[in-house]
Amino acid sequence: MITDENTIYSWLLRLGICEPNSVELYYSRVRDRDDICVMKCQKSEVIFLTKSQHIDSLYYQNKPDLSYWSATSRKEAILKTFEDDPRRATQFGWAIENKKWLDFGTGAGGILDLLNEKAAETFAVEPQIKIATELINLGYQVWENIDQAPNEYLDVITLFHVFEHLVEPIETMGIVKSKLKPNGIVIVEVPHAKDFLIDILDLDSFKRFTFWSEHLILHTRQSLETFLQASGFDRVDIQGFQRYPLANHLYWLSRGKPGGHKVWEYLRSEELDKAYGEMLNSLHRTDTLIAIARKSNL
Repeated sequence: MITDENTIYSWLLRLGICEPNSVELYYSRVRDRDDICVMKCQKSEVIFLTKSQHIDSLYYQNKPDLSYWSATSRKEAILKTFEDDPRRATQFGWAIENKKWLDFGTGAGGILDLLNEKAAETFAVEPQIKIATELINLGYQVWENIDQAPNEYLDVITLFHVFEHLVEPIETMGIVKSKLKPNGIVIVEVPHAKDFLIDILDLDSFKRFTFWSEHLILHTRQSLETFLQASGFDRVDIQGFQRYPLANHLYWLSRGKPGGHKVWEYLRSEELDKAYGEMLNSLHRTDTLIAIARKSNL
């Protein structure tokens, strides 16, 4: 069932995260493809797809519009990350202030707008030509791929919900490492395989929605740490983080749809969202994992 060219599965085996007899079928398809299944490793609880080829990816088709983000303009695309970008700017501004920073897979570049003045220098990698051209016209230095960045020049590289899309994660992160100065840091944010809606509630409507051909792997804390260490990073610190609040989860349970944090915004408060996130983090069932690691000097 798992294709021979599945590099994610190969690395899971090589790194000892999974064993062939520990992998089982978890879900019969992803939301946009009926020829790709979802597998789960009973040993590590990692979730991954039977196929990992970006040649099939909408992201790499370089359409001359912003349809990948279901948007018709950069402004509209930024609005789709209206909570994540300000949150990340606050959460990681300390690491980027007065540093040479690159955002890998920046998308519409909303995070660049928020942190550009804080950083000593700002760079980005974005394969989508349309949005990359817009960012360049705004004055940002943007490359199509990470290979084009100068070696040992950057202090910080961020990958916000990018790592799970990488077909060759170890090779790509090795290149990321080569672009960092000694003791440079990488910040990686990914979806969590032990998301409360998946792991505890076992919510079929959510699984039908969230399993997607673009998300090649959903990591656990152990697997994310192991992948980063294998890529040449050390002092890996991994924390859980909850992106979506209680209102979103209640809406999933009631309506079987996303967007509850917007539709039922009146059910939200800063105190409630924080308390719910802290509770899920104490259970290790957040929807997101965040890793901060340093370039190994070995």
